[in-house]
Amino acid sequence: MAPEFQLRLLTGAGIVACIVMCILGGGTSWSVLLALLVLQGWREARSAFALACPHWSVALCALLAVVVVSVPAVGLWGLGWYQGDYTSATLIGWFVLVWANDSFAYLVGRRWGKTRIAPAVSPGKTWEGWFGGMVATVLLGALVLAPALGSSGPSAMTWGVLALIVSVLGPVGDLSESALKRQAGLKDSGNILPGHGGVLDRFDSHFISAPIAAILLQLF
Repeated sequence: MAPEFQLRLLTGAGIVACIVMCILGGGTSWSVLLALLVLQGWREARSAFALACPHWSVALCALLAVVVVSVPAVGLWGLGWYQGDYTSATLIGWFVLVWANDSFAYLVGRRWGKTRIAPAVSPGKTWEGWFGGMVATVLLGALVLAPALGSSGPSAMTWGVLALIVSVLGPVGDLSESALKRQAGLKDSGNILPGHGGVLDRFDSHFISAPIAAILLQLF
């Protein structure tokens, strides 16, 4: 096993463990983690905007960075409190959907992917991978998460809809962040997570999907 892959695997396991522990630790620990992610994400986004658009003012770059990190953070916060009281089950299920979608899309795309979605922005993403990830994630949400979480989480239909949101809007957030990095001449948004880049690199799938999902749960 290559050292780089080992590092990525170990760091990834640490990221997952940290997120899960903070979610299970309660609303306070989850809010603290979100605050730290927002702070680091804002620093990365501000630098990326400054590099991508050097003619913009420092204030404008900082303001756009606030929007980029605060919108998904509010969405992730709302997913935990959508029933009024903090519930970890919905947050755990949400992250399982995001991680599963990324994994299935990668595996299907690597095996059968031929048609690239946006070769100039993210050459590795294919329509075949996207479709495979969507189907697997929707089935996971409706058939596995719903019965596993029971009455402590949304219904099977709602989990299916949330999985669809993850599958459709997650890649849009990913491609948006990739476009910003390409314009800025960056490979990664940061280096705080060895083998994984920065906070924006790990949470780009939540940029659009999380706030939309939180609004959906509040309405229905």
